[in-house]
Amino acid sequence: MEKHVTFKTQGVCSQKIDFDLVDGIVHNVVFTGGCRGNTQGVARLAEGMSAEEIIKRCKGIECRGNNSCPNQLALALEQNI
Repeated sequence: MEKHVTFKTQGVCSQKIDFDLVDGIVHNVVFTGGCRGNTQGVARLAEGMSAEEIIKRCKGIECRGNNSCPNQLALALEQNI
């Protein structure tokens, strides 16, 4: 199953996250806005990883309060797997 997701973030510097899910594997992650180096790093590390593994590694990471761009990616994946 293949699915493209556009997720509007909340409470972080990035405005949205786009990604593709193919049989539970994450591809083509693109953050719009945010700290460019950090979001590009997270996107590259997530490429080809299972959604469950990304959720396990990124959920709960804090940057601004109890939230972060990696945490938002984890929430987006939780809502779409």
